[in-house]
Amino acid sequence: MLAPIGEMREQAVVLTPVRVADASGGEVITYTVSDPIFISLRSLSTNESVQFGQINSEVSHVSFGHWHDLNNITAKHRVRIIETLQEFDINGDPINDPKRAFTRLNLVARSNE
Repeated sequence: MLAPIGEMREQAVVLTPVRVADASGGEVITYTVSDPIFISLRSLSTNESVQFGQINSEVSHVSFGHWHDLNNITAKHRVRIIETLQEFDINGDPINDPKRAFTRLNLVARSNE
């Protein structure tokens, strides 16, 4: 699949996890927001399963972004689309282009917001 450099029209931010102390002295994870970037977002598949009498669904996507925006991203980060506020978990390691033109991310839509 070729990187759709001309299709990067979705404005998004990268959420970076940060551990901070809460009021009771424990630690809690919050997320810092990056500057806006542009990505291409494509839906790939959906899965539904029934567990414990509850229907769970999972939607997977693939995203392409400029290498210089996403080269330090890991699976611990999240991606949020600015227009819809939809958040995605990163599934697996990012795939960087050897020529440093783009980075491919495999994403899973978060549904527990």
